[in-house]
Amino acid sequence: MKFAKENLSDIKEDYEKAHRLIDEESKNDPPTEPFRSHYVARDVLNGALRKVKTLTEKLDPTTEAATTVRCIHANIIKDIAKITVFVEEPHGETLLKEALLLIETDRGKEPALNVHIEILNQLGIMSCNNSNFKDSEQHLNQAKDLYAEAKELLLEPLTMDDLFGTKDEVEKGKGLKLLESNHTLTLYYLAQVFGFLDNLADSARYCHMTLKRQLEYNEYEHVDWALNAVTLSQFYFPRNHLSQARHLLAAGTYMLNRYETEVIEKIANAEERAEKEETLRYRMADIGRCWAKYGLHILSASKERISTDDDDDHDDEAPKQPPISPVKKMERFVGFELAPYEDQVTDEFCLSFDDAKLVMLNSLSWLNKAKEYYTKETEASQYAKILQDVASLYKHLAFFEEDDGNECKLLKRSADPLEEIVDVLNATYYQTICREAWYELGLTYSNMLNIKLSQLEDLQSTDRPSPHALNKINNLCEKSIKNFKKFIKSYKISMETLELPGNVEADELQPIMYAFFHIGRLYYRIITPDKRLKLEHTENSLLFYGRFVACCQDERTKPLFREELSVCKEMISLLPLKIDKLKGEIAAA
Repeated sequence: MKFAKENLSDIKEDYEKAHRLIDEESKNDPPTEPFRSHYVARDVLNGALRKVKTLTEKLDPTTEAATTVRCIHANIIKDIAKITVFVEEPHGETLLKEALLLIETDRGKEPALNVHIEILNQLGIMSCNNSNFKDSEQHLNQAKDLYAEAKELLLEPLTMDDLFGTKDEVEKGKGLKLLESNHTLTLYYLAQVFGFLDNLADSARYCHMTLKRQLEYNEYEHVDWALNAVTLSQFYFPRNHLSQARHLLAAGTYMLNRYETEVIEKIANAEERAEKEETLRYRMADIGRCWAKYGLHILSASKERISTDDDDDHDDEAPKQPPISPVKKMERFVGFELAPYEDQVTDEFCLSFDDAKLVMLNSLSWLNKAKEYYTKETEASQYAKILQDVASLYKHLAFFEEDDGNECKLLKRSADPLEEIVDVLNATYYQTICREAWYELGLTYSNMLNIKLSQLEDLQSTDRPSPHALNKINNLCEKSIKNFKKFIKSYKISMETLELPGNVEADELQPIMYAFFHIGRLYYRIITPDKRLKLEHTENSLLFYGRFVACCQDERTKPLFREELSVCKEMISLLPLKIDKLKGEIAAA
């Protein structure tokens, strides 16, 4: 053992030189030679490798000294492999497997623990990057098992510096800290692999474990940690784990606020500070949008829950479904004061307008903050998506409003941001967003029309409707038709023939056909005493209903529109009679 340590000084010098080149000198590499320092570092490590091999030949392979040298040998090969991968050359995996084979006989020994896990982690990453997810999972699980064995046996793993020094020079606890850090990386990579394997529950579980360990061992970068936490929340709330999702959102917000006090406020350089402040504004806007998505989900799921209950009440023969309820089981982060953030919004479903309004206002406040960063001048597409969320908030809140007049006002508030989208964005460059806005506007004005027609029916039983009320109905019809037509035209569909082009995808057929259906219905609902106009509207209604029925011959759409198809078939049998009657009345006049 003494012999080996005395002959390691040159190897240690080469190893440290190589890492200075990688960690420091590489930052100054010119753009024309981006890997210059890495190539030099690899040459230095290859020199160290030759010295290690020479030293190995002089040792009894069964001794403790030989184990130490083999672990150094494996570390150097592992680092050469990492450089090989970094400079985008092949054979990195071959080198790692060579290093793994080298220390196979030293499995479970304290000098070998960290390097063994690091090699397995690297193999896991490499396999994952090559889409060999099952191989990646296998390597990472082996690393996880090694960690578990070390903890169970209370082993004291070593660092590379420890391998180069004497027993007296071993830094107590440093090897254990490295072991914990390596294990955190193992869990992090397992989370990614499970995600690629569509095992989302395990992916989320390992993500949460990683976040907790990063906090426990103080190994995190504020912004990255915050973003990972709020991203994880997006897995939980669609599954109604509302408490867990809210906790993650609160933790991410708390961490970003800590970034301001622990990092930004301590920066003296004005330029660097301004750069960090911009990052804070950017990421806080993103977290605000995630809070809004959480609120939108609560409102949407609450609507679904209430609607399901209503359907069950009217259908005595329908099988009773278990009630949707938020999942309360959760894992909390230790040491975070999150009550001020969590108390701002509920983790329960809404049962009343007042409940829904609180959720809506919270989400709206976050979106208004996000709009301060994502402006229409600088980030038009993101600004438009925020406006879409604002529109959805008002639409969901309208569901809970029991007063027809107020419900109509909320739907109008829902339409306003969508009108801004189609007014601000160039439809050529932002076609997808504009299509979504046109379609949603068509639906929104159609829903407002339904409310007004219902009010009109109630009024006609006692009084004649005013011209103003009739104008409102016609105006809503025209607005809805106009937006549905813009949506249809965006697919290069002629308004004369309504023939669908051959390149329309299956998932695009359904909204196009719904637009046909709605326009047919809307034309029929326009109120006018002018018989010529009424004839024109009735003919248009027949055209769109007829095209809807014709499109339903497509095998892709037959199962989707059973109820609508029945209505349309009835209308296309009745409307020709109405058209003939109108033509007769016009001729007689």
